[in-house]
Parts: sequence; C-alpha cells; structure tokens
Amino acid sequence: MDLLKKNFNAMKEMIKMLFSSSENAQAIGIPFNWNADYVNGKNYAEYDLLTHKKNDYYLIQRNQVIRFGLFGQGMKFFFEMTDGSFNLSGKRIEIEYIDENGKTFHLTTNFADKDLITYKEAYSDFNGVQGAVQRSDIKSINFGYKTTYRKDDVQLFFQPIVSIPFNKSAFIEVKLTSNKTMDGHLVFKTRGIEVERFYAPLEANRAGQINWTIK
Repeated sequence: MDLLKKNFNAMKEMIKMLFSSSENAQAIGIPFNWNADYVNGKNYAEYDLLTHKKNDYYLIQRNQVIRFGLFGQGMKFFFEMTDGSFNLSGKRIEIEYIDENGKTFHLTTNFADKDLITYKEAYSDFNGVQGAVQRSDIKSINFGYKTTYRKDDVQLFFQPIVSIPFNKSAFIEVKLTSNKTMDGHLVFKTRGIEVERFYAPLEANRAGQINWTIK
C-alpha cells in the first residue's frame, strides 16, 4: 500500500508542469499525446494521466498556457507560448528570416498572441465490396501555432508546425506570408547556432512554404 501511495504521489508531481519536469510521462492510447502547461503550475493533457480519461482540446484555457506540445516515447516536443521558440527533445530551435538588406526578423522571438494548433494525419483502408473502412491508422501527429510578427513596416504571418511521422524523420513545416515583397533567406538555428538556410523570396500577400527536417 505504501509503495502504491508513493507511486501515485510521484505521478501527481510529474504531471504538474509536464514539459519542465525531468520525469517522462507515458502517452496513452497513441505514441504521442498533446499537453498544455499552465501558468499556475498545473497541466491539461490529451488524456488525464491519473484516470486515463480523454480530455477535450477545446477546453484548453488558452490564456493560461505557457507551453504546448507533444510527449511520449520518452521524448518531449513543445514551444514556449511567450516567444514561440521550440524545444524539441532537448534542442532549442529558432527560426529567422533575413531580408535582402540583411535585416533579421526573429520569428521565434515574438511576443504576439499565438493560436494553438494540433492535429493527426491518418489513412484508411477502404473495402469497395463491403463499402466500409476496414482499418484506419495514424500517419503523423502534428503541433504548432500561428501568429503575426511585426517589425517596422513589415508584417509577417508565421505558422510553424512540427510534424512527427511514424515512418520518417520529424520536420517543421513553415508557412510565411509578408505584406511586402522580400528577397531573403529563411534560417534555422539549433541552440543559437545556424544549422541551415534557404533562399526564400516572398511575394507580397502570397504564402510561401518549406519543410525542414529537424537536425
């Protein structure tokens, strides 16, 4: 009984501020679950880690969220709600846009409001004879946010989505739209060090998109 109580108390401590805890919570039902850490030290996960009851994504208290992302398989992937920077299994990932004049737009150092995004991609096997879906499998689990970055007279709609496929490497899908035509580069950094950059010209009010394999 004492051991059971000890384990129960340890679980309660672990699920407080899940992403900042040194412990690894186990996802329920699928390889990765979404989770929101709240400013009051509590969390709200896809499944309650004590009761295993499924929670409603639309009941997340968005004005209380300080971190949001996925956990499972001994890993944690999340972003900080304050500036939008990503922490992917212990790696801090930053994204910048550098225009043709060398001006840097720190897209993941942005304190504007952010809309949470998470979704699952799935595929189904359909039996044409029986007219029914025989099997449905999850292809990938995804999370991120959308926001607007403003600097001087430039306004950038920025939507980074981390995708975790089950049969290939994880990547970040970046969608970027500018209110002005720009002829610059999109830069990815890990722990403050540039890892890769891509030529990324932007036409005014037209979305550009790139997928970057996480390194």
